Amino acid sequence: MLNITTAVKSFIRDEEGQDIIEYGLLAAFIAIVAAVLLVLFKDPISNIYQAILNALNDANGNL
Repeated sequence: MLNITTAVKSFIRDEEGQDIIEYGLLAAFIAIVAAVLLVLFKDPISNIYQAILNALNDANGNL
């Protein structure tokens, strides 16, 4: 019985593998924040890319 109790206590104290779970949760949180920011700032980002595209088209037309 002592061996089972010792094994259970050792299993509970074992922290190996928690890093993987923590990194997974952190990556999921970053992905969710990035997706929310992309949805919220969709129009300003689109305007920036459109301005760049217009500038490139204007520069190409002047050749």
